[in-house]
Amino acid sequence: MIAAAVLATAAPAMAGVGQAAELARAVEQRAARTDFAALEAFGLEAMKRRDREGLNRLYHVAWTVLNQGDFEEATLWNNRLEAQARAQNDQRYLAIARLNALTIRYDQGDLAVEKEMAHTARTSRDWFVMAHAARLSALALMDQDRIGEGLRLLTTAESEIPVHDPYAATARAGVWEMTGMGLMKLSDVAGAAAAFRRFEIDDSNPDYPRPDFDSLYNLTRMALQVGDLSNAELYYAAHHRLSQRANLESLSAYDAALCAFLADARRDSRGVLDCLAPHEALIDGKAFLALDILPARGVARARLGDLAGARSDLERLRELAPNGGVDPTERLLEAELLFASGRAAEAFDVLREYQRQRDLHLSLRFSAGIHQVTGDMQEQLAERRRQLETARANTQLQHAVIRGQNWILGISLAFAVSVLLVVFWQRRQSRRLKKAQLHAEAANRAKSEFLANMSHEIRTPLNGVVAMAEALAGRDLREQDRELVNIIRSSGVTLERLLSDILDVARIESGKVTIEPAPFDLEEASRDVSALWAPLAMGKGVELRLEYDPALPRRVLGDAVRLRQVLTNLVSNALKFTQEGSVTLKVARTEGDRVRFTVLDTGIGFDAEFKSRIFHRFQQEDGSITRRFGGSGLGLAISDDLVRLMGGELDCDSPPGEGARFWFDLSLPTATDEAPNETVQAAPPPSMERAGAPRVLLADDHPANRKVVEVMLEPLGVDLTTVEDGAQALAAFREGGFDLVLMDMQMPVMDGLTATTEMRAHERRIGAEPTPILMLTANAMSEHVEASHRAGADGHLTKPLSVAGLTRAVAEALDRANDQVSA
Repeated sequence: MIAAAVLATAAPAMAGVGQAAELARAVEQRAARTDFAALEAFGLEAMKRRDREGLNRLYHVAWTVLNQGDFEEATLWNNRLEAQARAQNDQRYLAIARLNALTIRYDQGDLAVEKEMAHTARTSRDWFVMAHAARLSALALMDQDRIGEGLRLLTTAESEIPVHDPYAATARAGVWEMTGMGLMKLSDVAGAAAAFRRFEIDDSNPDYPRPDFDSLYNLTRMALQVGDLSNAELYYAAHHRLSQRANLESLSAYDAALCAFLADARRDSRGVLDCLAPHEALIDGKAFLALDILPARGVARARLGDLAGARSDLERLRELAPNGGVDPTERLLEAELLFASGRAAEAFDVLREYQRQRDLHLSLRFSAGIHQVTGDMQEQLAERRRQLETARANTQLQHAVIRGQNWILGISLAFAVSVLLVVFWQRRQSRRLKKAQLHAEAANRAKSEFLANMSHEIRTPLNGVVAMAEALAGRDLREQDRELVNIIRSSGVTLERLLSDILDVARIESGKVTIEPAPFDLEEASRDVSALWAPLAMGKGVELRLEYDPALPRRVLGDAVRLRQVLTNLVSNALKFTQEGSVTLKVARTEGDRVRFTVLDTGIGFDAEFKSRIFHRFQQEDGSITRRFGGSGLGLAISDDLVRLMGGELDCDSPPGEGARFWFDLSLPTATDEAPNETVQAAPPPSMERAGAPRVLLADDHPANRKVVEVMLEPLGVDLTTVEDGAQALAAFREGGFDLVLMDMQMPVMDGLTATTEMRAHERRIGAEPTPILMLTANAMSEHVEASHRAGADGHLTKPLSVAGLTRAVAEALDRANDQVSA
């Protein structure tokens, strides 16, 4: 508990002038060892790094500059942090940069951003982001005099920081800095000084240049707040030396403000004005600084007879008062003006009201803070009481055992034997459980491998079914026979979709699905999904609508492939359960760069009980759903997993009689790249015009697959040579004369990857032009595609093959080879 810990250790740690001098000296020595030019050089060097340490250094630079009130420079460094984090796809520091931007807006008077800070502090799953958001939200709470709430929030954040993480000290330092601010508002001098010591010395990274000295400013204000002029002068002297050394206008303004506060505490009105005179324009321009300075300057002017200036300060103070409220110091300035105007009776009335409001204000503030501290102490006392009661009960039990041990010696021996037997049994069970756990983990891995292997094995014969069905469909058949062929084709497509879903499940469980953000056209992607399902909707008599928010940016940064997969699943699911009415896909902007995708239908909907398991795998509302509408129950489960991987959360509801609604929000920042030139004419389709029939070498160990490819390529008029393994393919290739090679990936004797690698090596040895090589395989995972390209293949076609897909790939490969030969 932060507040209780500070109170418990503050008095012995920081009592007296000696400790105050030590803290001031430590801050001054630390700040004097560097300067703001070194801080900028440190930041520029950090931009050359491509790791998290570089991002943390940029965060340090941006926050240090922000603390000086230089919002323009702070925005520059924060933008650099955001750009570097985006380039490295580091979500932690993207969130930090967003919080820094909110802080800049808050410091410039936009108090509405406090809600977003608080939301991030409550919901962030990253402890570092949560700690940073908590310190910002706590400071906003303290500005509203909700000090107890702020301290509790900081206590929670501190408890979530891991002990041994390399960036734990950075997070703890920020928490302790805000804790010191809260205790300062409670006038707890010793506690605040101890917290600032933790921030400045204990948790500070000595390798990071820190020319700032904000703690000296805060300590000076705190000492003046409790009337400790000796320590206030000590802290101010150190602050003044450092501000002169830094030679920054903004820091000089803060130093002038401290000088005026000290003069005001000594009731030196002329000194107040002398301190502020060189920097009045800058101070008046900073609203948050002017709120503190105006009362002191106005009182000084009134006491020196400058009534016009004092009235101007009073009017300005009323303008700056948040939400039109009345600050107690405004009453004090009003009283001084009345005294200076000779209206003493009215002045005393205003002073009495000022004192009443000030006492009430301080009492409420102190009560809120003490409530937090005493609450923490009560929790600790309750825990200690429970520990003492447990210890007392254990002691009484021990005494009872000792008193009766002579009477129950035999029972004790029997009990000891029983204990040994229990321990032996427990250890045996523990070994069994450990063994069972290892078996379960191995079984899970084996399951994923089994699904991938079975996908390969099923795709191979499925290739023959689908391809032969397509070949038959292209021939002159009777209408009855064509209907049978179409049923085979439709069944094959359904089976292929099921295999793809099972493969996606295996990849998600094994952690092999990665989100790859890239610029894409969001409107085009949405319209593609709508266009894909338009024929099915039209055939069912269901209206399929797309409602796209025109305020959305055209080009965004995200994973277009996975987004299309999710939207396709949701629209397909809606059409499946909608027999009449409409299905609507809505794409709309929400907050910031977040986009909401919603799919609504007027179908059968679902009840509240089924919602709890709707995103589980292989789930349908009842057994008749599968018989009536089809489907495996995998689409929504896969969509839920993919949305979570993209940083969103898929949800749904179904009001009675109104169909179903599915929605999710994603962060899709505007893409900075140039959109592709849409006026470029599309490339002409590949041709097969060649001088003579092209020679094609096919390597596949499965006779059915060889026959499938032979039938598919028959219309192209190619000269096809078939072999059964990679070794035979390599031997035939070395004899030369082939225009194209079609290679299976998994074969006996020599696999396709090895054969392809050897073919490329043979071409390099003899100086021959590369022959196009296409992989025809049932291996559909991304790692299989990458392996094909590394081996030297020019393309990767996944089984089951379609006639159009295979013929187009072959034609394109042959055309590219012709172009290379011509060149």
